[in-house]
Amino acid sequence: MSCGIACIKYLLFIFNFIFALLGLGLLAIGVVIHLHVTDVTDHLSDQISEAPAIALIVIGAIIFVIAFFGCCGAIRESHCMVITFAVFLLTILIVQVAIGVWAFLITKEVQSENGISGLDDTYRKVFSQYWADKSDRNAVDAIQSTLKCCGIESPNDFGKIGNSTIPWSCCGNSEGTACTDQSSIYQTGCVKLLSETLNQLYVIIGGVAIGVAAAELVGIIFALCLANSIRNDDRRGYRV
Repeated sequence: MSCGIACIKYLLFIFNFIFALLGLGLLAIGVVIHLHVTDVTDHLSDQISEAPAIALIVIGAIIFVIAFFGCCGAIRESHCMVITFAVFLLTILIVQVAIGVWAFLITKEVQSENGISGLDDTYRKVFSQYWADKSDRNAVDAIQSTLKCCGIESPNDFGKIGNSTIPWSCCGNSEGTACTDQSSIYQTGCVKLLSETLNQLYVIIGGVAIGVAAAELVGIIFALCLANSIRNDDRRGYRV
């Protein structure tokens, strides 16, 4: 094996080690995003999709396993293992690009007039049941306390649903303690912030997926070069 191919062998090993860490990173990002949206998806399921976050979790776990497999193939100089690794990596790359494109399309939909209108209508229905339904109240409280917003467009919206009391989630008080200090009440409505937050989350998902896909492409090229060298050495009888 030439010096250049030997370098590719060790570069591929290092690449897979780093790639395993990236897989763990994708897994962590997916978990964090999933935890941020899981409190409200049951009520706003038509507008908020958990699929991209779940896909990141699955992809991250698979990448970690494949990267470990690639490390073994590079060190053992196994043509079969390296080719299998390259095929798996190409499959993951295609899936990640699809996820990235999908995430950006969802972002455009959220940004569009119809997307915002749909989100507005859904949130208004949940908000209107704030005092009547505990599950809807928990969903609204989760959104308000997380995003630091209040009402649909402003805190005045609570006066339109039969009870003008401003709940604890509108000012950062402990749960169950109504907001009495007007200066501490969040003035921004939740629909606007919810739309912006979803937009940011999907951009992160799409950007990470496409960025990691670019690194995977380099790994595929290295793997194919190494596999070709191993096969040539086997044919020439350089390897026992």
